[in-house]
Amino acid sequence: MAPLCIAHRGGAALRPENTLCAFAHATALGADGAELDVQLSRDGHVVVVHDLRLSAELCRDENGAWIASPGPPVASLTLDEIERYDVGRARPDSDYVRGHPDVVPSDGEHIPLLAEVVALARRAAKPFRLFVELKTPLADPLVSASPETLAKAVVALLKQMDYIERSVLVGFDWRGLVHAKTIEPACTCWFSTRPQSWFGDGTPPVEDNPPPEPALQILRHWIRNRTSPWAAGSDPGKFGGSVVAAVKAAGGDGWFPWWRDVTADSIHEAHGSGLKIGAWTVNDRTAMRVLATNGIDAICTDRPDLIVTSAAVE
Repeated sequence: MAPLCIAHRGGAALRPENTLCAFAHATALGADGAELDVQLSRDGHVVVVHDLRLSAELCRDENGAWIASPGPPVASLTLDEIERYDVGRARPDSDYVRGHPDVVPSDGEHIPLLAEVVALARRAAKPFRLFVELKTPLADPLVSASPETLAKAVVALLKQMDYIERSVLVGFDWRGLVHAKTIEPACTCWFSTRPQSWFGDGTPPVEDNPPPEPALQILRHWIRNRTSPWAAGSDPGKFGGSVVAAVKAAGGDGWFPWWRDVTADSIHEAHGSGLKIGAWTVNDRTAMRVLATNGIDAICTDRPDLIVTSAAVE
């Protein structure tokens, strides 16, 4: 069976990320679903936006001016304030534009509510899954809602809109996912992981996007001492280094790793433990084919068109 085609942030290489325009395009392409990032506004609304602070590369104010950097924390703004920003195109000559040269702008797009995305997904021609990433920070927990508070709000909304069965909660902060399973055992949760090269010896490869050295050493200290705050007590070190075993112990339904960490063996281990496995973020045709051949369950990609309009995974 072919893996699910999941449009990362709605297909961030094709349309403005995490916008209704992007999600509508993903449904029109025939993708099986979309990944999106959620946070809580100051007044408790679940909004769809990636960065914990509004991005100066993506946001224009009501006068059409690009906001200054650093932008305000999303959690410090009300929904009314958040919806005033235009996120339909990236700032010219920004690093974002250089990294996303083929995005078709859509002026007038606002940061949407999760409820708006669910309503759009419901209108898709075929069942459309939402991979909802609970976005909470590790380094500065005061800049957003707690993982438990966010999880509670997201689960409540998905249940209210009768979309929880077509949703998968994902996230690098496993505390939110564990809480989601506690309050709603039927909620499907796939536990995300950072590139595993970050946690070994030596310098991680550039393509694994490692954090600055001080942050990297802090992360390594936590994981080596089995005290990682994001693991909710299920550090892989407690399970012989097996991330699959850690995810299973934490109550996960699936594992959602960086695509370069996925091998035929890790897929076999996940399936043998009763877990699904998906990979983020895969934009290379050859890698898609290899992952599909090895039996992966889902491919999250900025380029859903490579899968749904070609034989990329056949």
